[in-house]
Amino acid sequence: CIPHGGGGPGVGPIGVKAHLKPYLPGHVSEGSGHAVSAAPFGSASILPITWMYIRMMGASGLKQATETAIISANYVATRLAPHFPLLYKGRHDRIAHECILDTRVLKDSAGISVDDIAKRLIDYGFHAPTMSFPVAGTLMVEPTESEPKNELDRFCEAMIAISGEAAKVAKGEWPLADNPLVNAPHTAAEALAGQWTHPYSRLEAAYPAGDADTSAKYWPPVSRIDNVAGDRNLVCSCPPLSEYLGAAE
Repeated sequence: CIPHGGGGPGVGPIGVKAHLKPYLPGHVSEGSGHAVSAAPFGSASILPITWMYIRMMGASGLKQATETAIISANYVATRLAPHFPLLYKGRHDRIAHECILDTRVLKDSAGISVDDIAKRLIDYGFHAPTMSFPVAGTLMVEPTESEPKNELDRFCEAMIAISGEAAKVAKGEWPLADNPLVNAPHTAAEALAGQWTHPYSRLEAAYPAGDADTSAKYWPPVSRIDNVAGDRNLVCSCPPLSEYLGAAE
């Protein structure tokens, strides 16, 4: 019951069916030979955070938070359903506390990937939701109980606008190789550069929502990076391995 987020690694028990008990992991230093339900790599700080959250919320507060989170997720899902198919819906097309948006429709229609959408959301002032989990090429949106309705609307409008931008690519108004989605996010240095060669305006690049309050604009420090190259070529800030070997000797 940690209040949404925290990244990882997680901590706490995970229940399994009896037939999976023999396959639970052992423990490197606990010598009983029995399977255990945890390893010493979790974040211990999660436990007091969870305890304090439960104590402060109380039974009624936890119930209200859960209800609000579910309502928020269904609100986002309902607004975006005409633009992005929803995966894993229940009865009456309802979901739980998160919705999975199938953004692969933009890949099929315009060649725009989920990475492009995630990066473009930065120009709209949003950190992208969980990407390609649990389904590749999708966004899993978990609005939680703490986001106000105007922020949910702002996110929905950004996603709808991105769908519209992809439609322009599909129609040939913007080339696939040079449009606000594949070039996102746009830095201040790029937007203020003396030369602008893109087929869309600087305003469309940096202020796609037409924000009236420019003081609230978030400027990313860097533009698009090569994710694959970064994954394949580790850049380590630690000392070279030879120093560790020397210390061991």
